[in-house]
Amino acid sequence: MSAAVANRLILTPEPPSEDAMAYAAAKARFEEFSVVVRRAEAFHKRGRFEIASVHAGYAAILAASPHAGFYVSPRLERMLVDIGRRTARPTAFRRQQDKPIRHILHVVSEMLPVGGLTNMLTRWIGEDSGRTHSIAAIHHRGELPQATRDAVAKAGGKIHRINRTPGFQTAWAEELRQLARQHDGVMLHIYGQDPVAIMAFAEPDKLPPIMYLNHGDHLFWLGASIADVVINLRDEAQVLSIGRRTIEPRRNVMVPTMVSPAVRTRSREEAKRELGMAPDTILLMSAARGMKYRTVNGVTFAAPHVGLLKRHPKAQLLVVGAGERPDWQADCAAVEGRIQPLPETSDTRVYFEAADIYVDSFPFVSSTSMMEAAGLETPLVSRFYGEPEARIFAINHPGIDKPTLHGATEQEYVAHLDRLICDPALREAKGKEARDAVLYYHTPPSWLTFIERAYSLAEQLPPIDPLTHFAASDVEIFSHGEPDRSMYEVFGFNRESPVRMLSWYLGLMPLGERLMAWLTVQRAGGFDNFREAIRALLPNWLVRRLSDRA
Repeated sequence: MSAAVANRLILTPEPPSEDAMAYAAAKARFEEFSVVVRRAEAFHKRGRFEIASVHAGYAAILAASPHAGFYVSPRLERMLVDIGRRTARPTAFRRQQDKPIRHILHVVSEMLPVGGLTNMLTRWIGEDSGRTHSIAAIHHRGELPQATRDAVAKAGGKIHRINRTPGFQTAWAEELRQLARQHDGVMLHIYGQDPVAIMAFAEPDKLPPIMYLNHGDHLFWLGASIADVVINLRDEAQVLSIGRRTIEPRRNVMVPTMVSPAVRTRSREEAKRELGMAPDTILLMSAARGMKYRTVNGVTFAAPHVGLLKRHPKAQLLVVGAGERPDWQADCAAVEGRIQPLPETSDTRVYFEAADIYVDSFPFVSSTSMMEAAGLETPLVSRFYGEPEARIFAINHPGIDKPTLHGATEQEYVAHLDRLICDPALREAKGKEARDAVLYYHTPPSWLTFIERAYSLAEQLPPIDPLTHFAASDVEIFSHGEPDRSMYEVFGFNRESPVRMLSWYLGLMPLGERLMAWLTVQRAGGFDNFREAIRALLPNWLVRRLSDRA
Protein backbone atom coordinates (compact mmCIF):
# COMPACT_ATOMS: atom_id res chain seq x y z
CA MET A 1 0.00 0.00 0.00
CA SER A 2 1.37 3.41 -0.94
CA ALA A 3 1.98 6.06 1.69
CA ALA A 4 -0.56 8.35 -0.01
CA VAL A 5 -3.28 5.70 0.15
CA ALA A 6 -2.39 4.89 3.74
CA ASN A 7 -2.65 8.56 4.71
CA ARG A 8 -6.06 8.87 3.07
CA LEU A 9 -7.28 5.85 5.02
CA ILE A 10 -5.93 7.22 8.27
CA LEU A 11 -7.53 10.62 7.69
CA THR A 12 -10.98 9.23 6.78
CA PRO A 13 -13.21 10.41 9.66
CA GLU A 14 -15.01 7.75 11.64
CA PRO A 15 -18.56 8.43 12.87
CA PRO A 16 -18.56 9.82 16.42
CA SER A 17 -18.77 7.07 19.00
CA GLU A 18 -22.23 8.14 20.21
CA ASP A 19 -23.38 8.07 16.59
CA ALA A 20 -21.83 4.74 15.63
CA MET A 21 -24.91 2.58 16.29
CA ALA A 22 -27.19 4.86 14.30
CA TYR A 23 -24.70 4.99 11.45
CA ALA A 24 -24.37 1.20 11.37
CA ALA A 25 -28.12 0.63 11.46
CA ALA A 26 -28.77 3.15 8.68
CA LYS A 27 -26.01 1.71 6.53
CA ALA A 28 -27.38 -1.80 7.06
CA ARG A 29 -30.83 -0.71 5.96
CA PHE A 30 -29.29 0.94 2.88
CA GLU A 31 -27.67 -2.39 2.00
CA GLU A 32 -30.94 -4.28 2.54
CA PHE A 33 -32.64 -1.82 0.21
CA SER A 34 -29.94 -2.26 -2.43
CA VAL A 35 -30.26 -6.06 -2.35
CA VAL A 36 -34.01 -5.86 -3.01
CA VAL A 37 -33.52 -3.26 -5.77
CA ARG A 38 -31.05 -5.54 -7.53
CA ARG A 39 -33.57 -8.36 -7.28
CA ALA A 40 -36.27 -6.14 -8.76
CA GLU A 41 -33.94 -5.05 -11.56
CA ALA A 42 -33.17 -8.68 -12.37
CA PHE A 43 -36.89 -9.47 -12.73
CA HIS A 44 -37.35 -6.33 -14.81
CA LYS A 45 -34.51 -7.29 -17.15
CA ARG A 46 -36.17 -10.67 -17.75
CA GLY A 47 -39.49 -9.02 -18.57
CA ARG A 48 -41.21 -10.19 -15.40
CA PHE A 49 -42.74 -6.79 -14.76
CA GLU A 50 -45.39 -7.78 -12.21
CA ILE A 51 -43.01 -9.29 -9.69
CA ALA A 52 -40.47 -6.52 -10.40
CA SER A 53 -43.08 -3.92 -9.38
CA VAL A 54 -43.77 -5.82 -6.14
CA HIS A 55 -40.10 -5.84 -5.22
CA ALA A 56 -39.93 -2.13 -6.09
CA GLY A 57 -42.63 -1.43 -3.49
CA TYR A 58 -40.89 -3.69 -0.99
CA ALA A 59 -37.59 -1.86 -1.55
CA ALA A 60 -39.32 1.50 -1.13
CA ILE A 61 -40.82 0.61 2.22
CA LEU A 62 -37.43 -0.62 3.37
CA ALA A 63 -36.06 2.82 2.49
CA ALA A 64 -38.77 4.62 4.43
CA SER A 65 -38.99 2.63 7.65
CA PRO A 66 -36.55 3.45 9.01
CA HIS A 67 -34.76 6.10 6.97
CA ALA A 68 -31.97 4.61 4.86
CA GLY A 69 -29.94 7.75 4.18
CA PHE A 70 -31.59 9.10 1.01
CA TYR A 71 -34.88 10.63 -0.14
CA VAL A 72 -35.26 9.57 -3.78
CA SER A 73 -34.43 6.44 -5.77
CA PRO A 74 -33.34 6.95 -9.39
CA ARG A 75 -33.12 3.19 -9.93
CA LEU A 76 -36.67 2.48 -8.78
CA GLU A 77 -38.11 5.48 -10.60
CA ARG A 78 -36.43 4.53 -13.90
CA MET A 79 -37.59 0.93 -13.61
CA LEU A 80 -41.21 1.74 -12.69
CA VAL A 81 -41.48 4.32 -15.46
CA ASP A 82 -40.22 1.73 -17.94
CA ILE A 83 -42.71 -0.87 -16.69
CA GLY A 84 -45.52 1.68 -16.91
CA ARG A 85 -44.66 2.57 -20.49
CA ARG A 86 -44.27 -1.05 -21.60
CA THR A 87 -47.56 -2.21 -20.07
CA ALA A 88 -49.72 0.80 -21.07
CA ARG A 89 -52.39 0.39 -23.70
CA PRO A 90 -52.04 2.62 -26.78
CA THR A 91 -53.93 5.92 -26.54
CA ALA A 92 -54.59 8.96 -28.69
CA PHE A 93 -54.99 11.14 -25.57
CA ARG A 94 -52.66 14.16 -25.42
CA ARG A 95 -52.51 16.81 -22.72
CA GLN A 96 -54.02 20.18 -23.53
CA GLN A 97 -51.82 22.80 -21.92
CA ASP A 98 -53.65 25.71 -20.23
CA LYS A 99 -56.86 23.69 -20.00
CA PRO A 100 -58.68 24.74 -16.78
CA ILE A 101 -58.69 22.11 -14.04
CA ARG A 102 -62.36 21.62 -13.19
CA HIS A 103 -62.60 17.84 -12.59
CA ILE A 104 -60.01 16.40 -10.18
CA LEU A 105 -59.10 12.80 -9.43
CA HIS A 106 -57.57 12.45 -5.96
CA VAL A 107 -55.44 9.30 -5.81
CA VAL A 108 -54.84 7.78 -2.37
CA SER A 109 -53.08 4.62 -1.26
CA GLU A 110 -55.59 4.28 1.58
CA MET A 111 -57.60 6.53 3.89
CA LEU A 112 -57.32 5.91 7.60
CA PRO A 113 -60.41 6.59 9.77
CA VAL A 114 -58.59 9.40 11.58
CA GLY A 115 -55.54 11.44 10.73
CA GLY A 116 -54.42 14.68 9.16
CA LEU A 117 -54.25 13.36 5.59
CA THR A 118 -57.82 12.04 5.64
CA ASN A 119 -59.15 15.16 7.32
CA MET A 120 -57.41 17.52 4.93
CA LEU A 121 -58.66 15.70 1.82
CA THR A 122 -62.23 15.61 3.14
CA ARG A 123 -62.17 19.35 3.94
CA TRP A 124 -60.48 20.11 0.63
CA ILE A 125 -63.25 18.41 -1.36
CA GLY A 126 -65.92 20.15 0.69
CA GLU A 127 -64.46 23.64 0.44
CA ASP A 128 -63.30 23.58 -3.21
CA SER A 129 -66.95 23.56 -4.23
CA GLY A 130 -66.47 25.00 -7.70
CA ARG A 131 -64.93 21.73 -8.91
CA THR A 132 -65.92 18.08 -9.18
CA HIS A 133 -63.81 15.79 -7.01
CA SER A 134 -63.46 12.02 -7.24
CA ILE A 135 -61.23 9.56 -5.36
CA ALA A 136 -59.29 6.55 -6.63
CA ALA A 137 -58.16 4.34 -3.74
CA ILE A 138 -55.35 1.97 -4.69
CA HIS A 139 -54.83 -0.24 -1.62
CA HIS A 140 -57.69 0.72 0.70
CA ARG A 141 -59.31 -1.94 2.89
CA GLY A 142 -62.87 -1.72 4.18
CA GLU A 143 -65.12 1.31 3.84
CA LEU A 144 -63.83 4.80 3.26
CA PRO A 145 -64.66 7.22 6.08
CA GLN A 146 -68.30 8.32 5.91
CA ALA A 147 -67.43 12.03 5.98
CA THR A 148 -65.19 11.55 2.94
CA ARG A 149 -67.85 9.64 1.03
CA ASP A 150 -70.39 12.34 1.83
CA ALA A 151 -68.02 15.07 0.62
CA VAL A 152 -67.37 13.26 -2.67
CA ALA A 153 -71.09 12.71 -3.26
CA LYS A 154 -71.84 16.37 -2.58
CA ALA A 155 -69.06 17.39 -4.98
CA GLY A 156 -70.63 15.32 -7.75
CA GLY A 157 -67.74 12.86 -7.89
CA LYS A 158 -67.26 9.12 -7.57
CA ILE A 159 -65.15 6.74 -5.50
CA HIS A 160 -63.17 4.12 -7.41
CA ARG A 161 -61.68 1.07 -5.66
CA ILE A 162 -58.65 0.18 -7.75
CA ASN A 163 -57.65 -2.94 -5.82
CA ARG A 164 -60.93 -4.65 -6.73
CA THR A 165 -59.77 -4.82 -10.35
CA PRO A 166 -58.77 -8.43 -11.21
CA GLY A 167 -55.04 -8.71 -11.66
CA PHE A 168 -52.12 -7.10 -9.93
CA GLN A 169 -50.26 -3.80 -9.87
CA THR A 170 -49.73 -3.33 -13.61
CA ALA A 171 -53.46 -3.93 -14.18
CA TRP A 172 -54.27 -1.45 -11.43
CA ALA A 173 -51.92 1.07 -13.04
CA GLU A 174 -53.82 0.74 -16.32
CA GLU A 175 -57.15 1.19 -14.52
CA LEU A 176 -55.80 4.32 -12.84
CA ARG A 177 -54.43 5.61 -16.14
CA GLN A 178 -57.82 5.30 -17.84
CA LEU A 179 -59.57 7.00 -14.94
CA ALA A 180 -57.13 9.90 -14.98
CA ARG A 181 -57.94 10.67 -18.61
CA GLN A 182 -61.55 11.30 -17.61
CA HIS A 183 -60.41 14.24 -15.45
CA ASP A 184 -58.64 17.57 -15.92
CA GLY A 185 -56.07 17.04 -13.18
CA VAL A 186 -54.74 14.35 -10.84
CA MET A 187 -53.77 14.97 -7.21
CA LEU A 188 -51.57 12.31 -5.59
CA HIS A 189 -52.01 11.79 -1.84
CA ILE A 190 -50.23 8.43 -2.02
CA TYR A 191 -47.87 6.72 0.40
CA GLY A 192 -44.24 7.14 -0.57
CA GLN A 193 -43.70 3.41 -1.10
CA ASP A 194 -46.65 2.93 -3.49
CA PRO A 195 -45.39 2.06 -7.02
CA VAL A 196 -48.77 1.90 -8.78
CA ALA A 197 -49.15 5.62 -9.48
CA ILE A 198 -45.58 5.88 -10.81
CA MET A 199 -46.35 3.14 -13.35
CA ALA A 200 -49.76 4.63 -14.14
CA PHE A 201 -48.42 8.11 -14.82
CA ALA A 202 -45.18 7.15 -16.59
CA GLU A 203 -46.17 9.15 -19.70
CA PRO A 204 -47.28 12.57 -18.45
CA ASP A 205 -47.74 13.99 -21.95
CA LYS A 206 -50.55 11.44 -22.43
CA LEU A 207 -52.29 12.41 -19.20
CA PRO A 208 -53.77 15.45 -17.46
CA PRO A 209 -51.43 17.37 -15.11
CA ILE A 210 -50.12 15.30 -12.19
CA MET A 211 -49.77 17.06 -8.81
CA TYR A 212 -48.07 15.43 -5.83
CA LEU A 213 -49.06 16.40 -2.27
CA ASN A 214 -45.84 16.19 -0.27
CA HIS A 215 -47.46 15.11 2.99
CA GLY A 216 -44.58 12.81 4.00
CA ASP A 217 -42.01 15.53 3.54
CA HIS A 218 -39.47 14.12 6.00
CA LEU A 219 -39.53 10.62 4.45
CA PHE A 220 -38.30 8.86 1.33
CA TRP A 221 -40.93 8.70 -1.43
CA LEU A 222 -41.49 7.55 -5.01
CA GLY A 223 -42.88 9.94 -7.63
CA ALA A 224 -40.26 12.61 -8.23
CA SER A 225 -39.95 11.72 -11.93
CA ILE A 226 -43.68 11.84 -12.78
CA ALA A 227 -44.93 14.85 -10.78
CA ASP A 228 -45.59 17.95 -12.87
CA VAL A 229 -46.06 19.95 -9.66
CA VAL A 230 -45.03 19.13 -6.08
CA ILE A 231 -47.22 20.77 -3.43
CA ASN A 232 -45.18 21.40 -0.28
CA LEU A 233 -46.90 22.15 3.02
CA ARG A 234 -44.04 24.12 4.59
CA ASP A 235 -40.79 25.90 3.80
CA GLU A 236 -38.33 23.16 4.71
CA ALA A 237 -40.29 20.59 2.71
CA GLN A 238 -39.64 22.70 -0.37
CA VAL A 239 -35.94 22.98 0.47
CA LEU A 240 -35.73 19.18 0.74
CA SER A 241 -37.74 18.67 -2.46
CA ILE A 242 -35.28 20.77 -4.44
CA GLY A 243 -32.06 19.79 -2.72
CA ARG A 244 -32.55 16.08 -2.04
CA ARG A 245 -35.39 14.95 -4.32
CA THR A 246 -34.15 16.72 -7.49
CA ILE A 247 -37.48 18.52 -8.09
CA GLU A 248 -37.01 21.54 -10.36
CA PRO A 249 -37.62 24.80 -8.45
CA ARG A 250 -40.28 25.87 -10.98
CA ARG A 251 -42.27 22.69 -10.26
CA ASN A 252 -42.53 23.40 -6.51
CA VAL A 253 -45.35 25.37 -4.91
CA MET A 254 -46.30 26.10 -1.30
CA VAL A 255 -49.82 25.29 -0.10
CA PRO A 256 -50.42 25.32 3.69
CA THR A 257 -52.15 22.43 5.41
CA MET A 258 -55.89 23.06 5.57
CA VAL A 259 -57.68 22.68 8.90
CA SER A 260 -61.20 23.44 10.06
CA PRO A 261 -61.59 26.72 11.95
CA ALA A 262 -61.58 25.95 15.66
CA VAL A 263 -64.82 26.79 17.47
CA ARG A 264 -64.76 27.21 21.24
CA THR A 265 -67.65 25.48 23.01
CA ARG A 266 -66.75 26.50 26.58
CA SER A 267 -64.51 28.95 28.37
CA ARG A 268 -61.07 27.98 29.61
CA GLU A 269 -62.34 28.05 33.17
CA GLU A 270 -65.27 25.75 32.34
CA ALA A 271 -62.97 23.31 30.54
CA LYS A 272 -60.58 23.28 33.50
CA ARG A 273 -63.45 22.46 35.87
CA GLU A 274 -64.43 19.51 33.64
CA LEU A 275 -60.85 18.27 33.98
CA GLY A 276 -60.99 18.66 37.76
CA MET A 277 -58.72 21.70 37.92
CA ALA A 278 -59.05 24.96 39.74
CA PRO A 279 -59.95 27.86 37.42
CA ASP A 280 -56.71 29.69 38.32
CA THR A 281 -54.52 26.77 37.18
CA ILE A 282 -52.06 27.77 34.44
CA LEU A 283 -52.41 24.81 32.09
CA LEU A 284 -49.63 23.91 29.70
CA MET A 285 -50.87 21.30 27.25
CA SER A 286 -49.51 19.24 24.37
CA ALA A 287 -51.17 16.62 22.11
CA ALA A 288 -49.61 14.25 19.57
CA ARG A 289 -48.93 10.59 18.85
CA GLY A 290 -46.73 8.92 21.44
CA MET A 291 -43.74 8.51 19.14
CA LYS A 292 -43.38 12.28 18.89
CA TYR A 293 -42.38 12.44 22.58
CA ARG A 294 -39.43 10.07 22.28
CA THR A 295 -36.72 10.39 24.94
CA VAL A 296 -33.47 11.58 23.34
CA ASN A 297 -30.04 10.95 24.85
CA GLY A 298 -31.66 10.08 28.17
CA VAL A 299 -33.56 13.39 28.42
CA THR A 300 -37.33 12.98 28.58
CA PHE A 301 -39.89 15.39 27.14
CA ALA A 302 -40.97 16.13 30.70
CA ALA A 303 -37.55 16.92 32.20
CA PRO A 304 -37.12 20.57 31.05
CA HIS A 305 -40.44 21.49 32.68
CA VAL A 306 -39.59 20.29 36.20
CA GLY A 307 -37.77 23.41 37.39
CA LEU A 308 -40.36 25.61 35.69
CA LEU A 309 -43.26 23.99 37.51
CA LYS A 310 -41.41 24.14 40.82
CA ARG A 311 -41.18 27.92 40.39
CA HIS A 312 -44.88 28.13 39.47
CA PRO A 313 -46.97 26.01 41.89
CA LYS A 314 -50.23 26.75 40.03
CA ALA A 315 -48.87 25.53 36.66
CA GLN A 316 -49.52 22.05 35.31
CA LEU A 317 -48.55 20.15 32.13
CA LEU A 318 -50.84 17.62 30.40
CA VAL A 319 -49.38 15.61 27.51
CA VAL A 320 -52.24 13.97 25.63
CA GLY A 321 -51.14 11.00 23.54
CA ALA A 322 -47.85 10.34 25.33
CA GLY A 323 -49.26 7.18 26.92
CA GLU A 324 -47.53 5.32 29.73
CA ARG A 325 -44.04 6.71 30.26
CA PRO A 326 -42.09 4.85 32.93
CA ASP A 327 -39.03 6.99 32.19
CA TRP A 328 -41.01 10.12 33.11
CA GLN A 329 -41.85 8.89 36.61
CA ALA A 330 -39.06 10.74 38.40
CA ASP A 331 -39.89 14.00 36.59
CA CYS A 332 -43.60 13.67 37.38
CA ALA A 333 -42.91 12.84 41.02
CA ALA A 334 -40.58 15.84 41.36
CA VAL A 335 -43.58 18.17 40.86
CA GLU A 336 -46.16 16.10 42.77
CA GLY A 337 -47.80 14.78 39.60
CA ARG A 338 -48.31 18.15 37.91
CA ILE A 339 -46.82 16.61 34.76
CA GLN A 340 -49.25 14.00 33.43
CA PRO A 341 -48.71 11.83 30.35
CA LEU A 342 -52.15 10.75 29.10
CA PRO A 343 -53.23 8.08 26.59
CA GLU A 344 -54.17 8.84 23.01
CA THR A 345 -57.79 9.83 22.47
CA SER A 346 -59.82 11.00 19.51
CA ASP A 347 -61.68 13.50 21.75
CA THR A 348 -59.13 16.14 22.73
CA ARG A 349 -61.44 19.16 22.59
CA VAL A 350 -61.73 19.76 26.33
CA TYR A 351 -57.92 19.73 26.74
CA PHE A 352 -57.41 22.26 23.95
CA GLU A 353 -60.15 24.50 25.33
CA ALA A 354 -58.64 24.37 28.83
CA ALA A 355 -55.08 25.18 27.76
CA ASP A 356 -53.49 28.53 28.63
CA ILE A 357 -50.28 27.70 26.75
CA TYR A 358 -49.75 25.13 24.00
CA VAL A 359 -46.41 23.29 24.15
CA ASP A 360 -45.29 21.56 20.95
CA SER A 361 -44.24 17.91 20.92
CA PHE A 362 -40.53 17.10 20.88
CA PRO A 363 -38.32 15.87 19.23
CA PHE A 364 -40.83 15.83 16.34
CA VAL A 365 -43.33 18.63 15.88
CA SER A 366 -47.09 18.23 15.62
CA SER A 367 -48.19 21.05 13.36
CA THR A 368 -51.90 20.17 13.18
CA SER A 369 -52.16 20.27 16.97
CA MET A 370 -50.40 23.65 16.94
CA MET A 371 -52.97 24.91 14.43
CA GLU A 372 -55.86 23.64 16.52
CA ALA A 373 -54.50 25.38 19.61
CA ALA A 374 -53.86 28.57 17.66
CA GLY A 375 -57.45 28.61 16.46
CA LEU A 376 -58.54 28.87 20.10
CA GLU A 377 -56.24 31.87 20.72
CA THR A 378 -53.74 29.82 22.70
CA PRO A 379 -50.11 31.04 22.57
CA LEU A 380 -47.66 28.56 21.02
CA VAL A 381 -44.21 27.47 22.17
CA SER A 382 -41.92 25.10 20.29
CA ARG A 383 -38.30 24.01 20.55
CA PHE A 384 -35.67 22.80 18.13
CA TYR A 385 -32.07 22.24 19.17
CA GLY A 386 -30.68 20.82 15.93
CA GLU A 387 -28.64 22.03 12.99
CA PRO A 388 -30.25 24.36 10.39
CA GLU A 389 -30.12 21.54 7.81
CA ALA A 390 -32.42 19.48 10.04
CA ARG A 391 -35.18 22.08 10.31
CA ILE A 392 -37.60 19.65 8.67
CA PHE A 393 -38.16 18.50 12.28
CA ALA A 394 -39.01 22.02 13.49
CA ILE A 395 -42.04 24.25 13.11
CA ASN A 396 -41.63 26.18 9.85
CA HIS A 397 -45.21 26.08 8.63
CA PRO A 398 -46.38 29.35 7.05
CA GLY A 399 -49.27 30.15 9.40
CA ILE A 400 -47.74 29.18 12.74
CA ASP A 401 -44.02 29.81 12.33
CA LYS A 402 -44.13 33.56 12.96
CA PRO A 403 -46.46 33.70 16.01
CA THR A 404 -44.73 30.75 17.72
CA LEU A 405 -42.15 31.42 20.42
CA HIS A 406 -39.19 29.25 19.35
CA GLY A 407 -36.57 27.87 21.70
CA ALA A 408 -33.18 27.12 20.12
CA THR A 409 -31.85 25.94 23.50
CA GLU A 410 -33.48 24.46 26.56
CA GLN A 411 -32.84 27.68 28.46
CA GLU A 412 -34.53 29.79 25.78
CA TYR A 413 -37.47 27.38 25.58
CA VAL A 414 -38.07 27.44 29.34
CA ALA A 415 -37.67 31.24 29.40
CA HIS A 416 -40.50 31.60 26.86
CA LEU A 417 -42.76 29.47 29.07
CA ASP A 418 -41.73 31.43 32.15
CA ARG A 419 -42.69 34.72 30.49
CA LEU A 420 -46.06 33.41 29.35
CA ILE A 421 -46.93 31.98 32.77
CA CYS A 422 -46.09 35.30 34.44
CA ASP A 423 -47.76 37.62 31.92
CA PRO A 424 -51.48 37.12 31.13
CA ALA A 425 -51.42 40.09 28.72
CA LEU A 426 -48.61 38.45 26.70
CA ARG A 427 -50.58 35.20 26.58
CA GLU A 428 -53.58 37.04 25.22
CA ALA A 429 -51.57 38.96 22.61
CA LYS A 430 -49.65 35.91 21.36
CA GLY A 431 -52.84 33.86 21.31
CA LYS A 432 -54.63 36.42 19.15
CA GLU A 433 -51.62 36.65 16.83
CA ALA A 434 -51.61 32.88 16.44
CA ARG A 435 -55.35 32.74 15.73
CA ASP A 436 -55.19 35.45 13.04
CA ALA A 437 -52.27 33.74 11.30
CA VAL A 438 -53.80 30.25 11.28
CA LEU A 439 -57.12 31.57 9.98
CA TYR A 440 -55.41 33.30 7.08
CA TYR A 441 -53.03 30.53 6.02
CA HIS A 442 -54.78 27.34 7.01
CA THR A 443 -58.55 27.80 6.73
CA PRO A 444 -61.01 28.68 3.97
CA PRO A 445 -61.76 30.91 2.25
CA SER A 446 -58.23 32.36 2.19
CA TRP A 447 -56.68 28.86 1.92
CA LEU A 448 -58.35 28.47 -1.48
CA THR A 449 -56.09 31.18 -2.93
CA PHE A 450 -53.07 28.95 -2.23
CA ILE A 451 -54.50 25.87 -3.93
CA GLU A 452 -55.57 27.98 -6.89
CA ARG A 453 -51.91 28.87 -7.44
CA ALA A 454 -51.07 25.16 -7.53
CA TYR A 455 -53.82 24.45 -10.07
CA SER A 456 -52.67 27.39 -12.20
CA LEU A 457 -49.06 26.21 -12.17
CA ALA A 458 -50.12 22.70 -13.21
CA GLU A 459 -52.18 24.10 -16.07
CA GLN A 460 -49.31 26.20 -17.40
CA LEU A 461 -46.21 24.02 -17.06
CA PRO A 462 -45.24 21.61 -19.83
CA PRO A 463 -45.40 17.91 -18.91
CA ILE A 464 -42.39 16.60 -17.00
CA ASP A 465 -40.22 14.11 -18.89
CA PRO A 466 -39.59 11.06 -16.65
CA LEU A 467 -37.03 9.67 -19.09
CA THR A 468 -34.67 12.61 -18.59
CA HIS A 469 -35.45 13.49 -14.97
CA PHE A 470 -32.75 11.06 -13.80
CA ALA A 471 -29.64 10.30 -15.83
CA ALA A 472 -29.08 6.64 -16.66
CA SER A 473 -26.10 6.61 -14.29
CA ASP A 474 -27.88 8.17 -11.29
CA VAL A 475 -28.07 5.97 -8.20
CA GLU A 476 -28.98 6.45 -4.55
CA ILE A 477 -26.24 8.07 -2.47
CA PHE A 478 -26.13 7.18 1.21
CA SER A 479 -25.85 10.17 3.54
CA HIS A 480 -25.25 10.41 7.24
CA GLY A 481 -25.33 14.18 7.33
CA GLU A 482 -28.39 16.28 8.17
CA PRO A 483 -31.32 15.83 8.23
CA ASP A 484 -30.47 12.11 7.93
CA ARG A 485 -28.70 11.89 11.29
CA SER A 486 -31.57 13.62 13.08
CA MET A 487 -34.02 11.18 11.51
CA TYR A 488 -32.58 8.38 13.64
CA GLU A 489 -32.53 10.56 16.76
CA VAL A 490 -36.18 11.49 16.28
CA PHE A 491 -37.59 8.11 15.22
CA GLY A 492 -35.06 5.56 16.41
CA PHE A 493 -34.82 2.19 14.72
CA ASN A 494 -37.99 0.42 15.85
CA ARG A 495 -39.12 -1.50 12.78
CA GLU A 496 -40.81 -4.59 11.46
CA SER A 497 -38.52 -7.38 10.33
CA PRO A 498 -37.93 -7.57 6.56
CA VAL A 499 -39.64 -10.98 6.45
CA ARG A 500 -42.72 -9.59 8.18
CA MET A 501 -42.78 -6.69 5.71
CA LEU A 502 -42.50 -9.14 2.81
CA SER A 503 -45.72 -10.81 4.00
CA TRP A 504 -47.62 -7.59 3.25
CA TYR A 505 -46.84 -7.98 -0.46
CA LEU A 506 -47.81 -11.62 -1.03
CA GLY A 507 -51.30 -10.84 -2.36
CA LEU A 508 -49.76 -8.61 -5.05
CA MET A 509 -47.63 -11.42 -6.52
CA PRO A 510 -48.52 -13.78 -9.37
CA LEU A 511 -49.33 -17.29 -8.13
CA GLY A 512 -45.93 -18.97 -8.59
CA GLU A 513 -43.93 -16.24 -6.88
CA ARG A 514 -46.63 -15.89 -4.20
CA LEU A 515 -46.32 -19.56 -3.19
CA MET A 516 -42.53 -19.39 -3.04
CA ALA A 517 -42.54 -16.19 -1.00
CA TRP A 518 -45.32 -17.57 1.23
CA LEU A 519 -43.12 -20.54 2.16
CA THR A 520 -40.24 -18.17 2.97
CA VAL A 521 -42.42 -16.09 5.28
CA GLN A 522 -44.05 -19.13 6.89
CA ARG A 523 -40.73 -20.81 7.66
CA ALA A 524 -39.44 -17.59 9.22
CA GLY A 525 -42.52 -17.22 11.44
CA GLY A 526 -43.64 -14.08 9.64
CA PHE A 527 -47.41 -14.66 10.04
CA ASP A 528 -49.22 -13.64 13.21
CA ASN A 529 -51.84 -16.36 13.01
CA PHE A 530 -53.31 -19.14 10.85
CA ARG A 531 -56.02 -16.92 9.34
CA GLU A 532 -53.45 -14.39 8.18
CA ALA A 533 -51.37 -17.12 6.61
CA ILE A 534 -54.34 -18.53 4.67
CA ARG A 535 -55.43 -15.10 3.48
CA ALA A 536 -51.93 -14.41 2.18
CA LEU A 537 -52.37 -17.27 -0.30
CA LEU A 538 -55.17 -15.37 -2.06
CA PRO A 539 -54.66 -12.52 -4.55
CA ASN A 540 -55.27 -9.13 -3.01
CA TRP A 541 -58.02 -8.15 -5.47
CA LEU A 542 -60.04 -11.24 -4.54
CA VAL A 543 -59.68 -10.61 -0.81
CA ARG A 544 -60.92 -7.06 -1.30
CA ARG A 545 -63.93 -8.17 -3.34
CA LEU A 546 -64.86 -10.74 -0.71
CA SER A 547 -64.18 -8.55 2.34
CA ASP A 548 -65.12 -4.97 1.47
CA ARG A 549 -68.69 -3.78 1.50
CA ALA A 550 -68.31 -0.25 0.09
